[in-house]
Amino acid sequence: MRFIPAAIVLAALATPAMAQSSLPPAVRQMVEAAANTGDQAKIDAVVAIAKETNPGAGAEIDKIVADIGATKAAEREAKLASAGFFEGWKGSGQLGGSISTGNSETKSLTAGLNLERDGLNWRHRADLLVDIVDNDTGTDQQRILAGYQIDYKFSERLYAWGRFEYERNREAGINRRFAESAGLGWRAIDGERVKWDLEAGPALRQTRFITYSENTFAGRGASRFLWNWSDTTVFTNDTAIFFANSASINNTTALTSKLFGAVSTRLSFNLAWEEEPPLGLEKLDTTTRITLVYDF
Repeated sequence: MRFIPAAIVLAALATPAMAQSSLPPAVRQMVEAAANTGDQAKIDAVVAIAKETNPGAGAEIDKIVADIGATKAAEREAKLASAGFFEGWKGSGQLGGSISTGNSETKSLTAGLNLERDGLNWRHRADLLVDIVDNDTGTDQQRILAGYQIDYKFSERLYAWGRFEYERNREAGINRRFAESAGLGWRAIDGERVKWDLEAGPALRQTRFITYSENTFAGRGASRFLWNWSDTTVFTNDTAIFFANSASINNTTALTSKLFGAVSTRLSFNLAWEEEPPLGLEKLDTTTRITLVYDF
């Protein structure tokens, strides 16, 4: 008695269903190529054309994009999980000039560095900004802002953070200031073009002013906003507020436009406000900077 193995029967029954496709090979290749770029704008444009010209293949087109997206996401997670601490960093350096008003009327040279490593669970950020001022008393480093922050991501939106900051601003009466803070952060907007992080938590600050020193327990709130206006222009606004016996606010608004390759130009405006500055100094300092930026 002869019989056909069940596996062969199942394969024969499945083959016609698998072979059926209403999507021409050329269109499939076009959709796959777009999906592999990871560029959402390009994917949306190609998918729209493919669906319009192949109205009966919408589900198949969506599945192609979803399968490739899932594969790329799995590859990215595996790469992040195996990366060492010194791998995966990206950032930018900037160099330019600035004009200050308030407690000082000066022209200065500005240099800055921003680094970020976004891992599977941990995110690291480091930033440094130095203004080298040229005034009547000679050339001196009047302002230094430096910070390091580490985030632990509970989800795509919720994270815990810890931050250390150093500031030196002699024109505002601050010989040196350290701040240590920690808390929770929430990504309020996580879109393709717009991202907005909000943070809050307790802080400690140790400040040596020109005439006295002050150690305080404070609360810290922060906002980090990024808006990709276009493929070549980015708007950012970063704010940090410390609430203590006397409050302070630091806000930087910037517009970065790509020139060519990895080089961009940046116009930024910084506002630094101290509720109770040393005697004889103004509460508000503003700094306008124009810099060249190199991404790496």
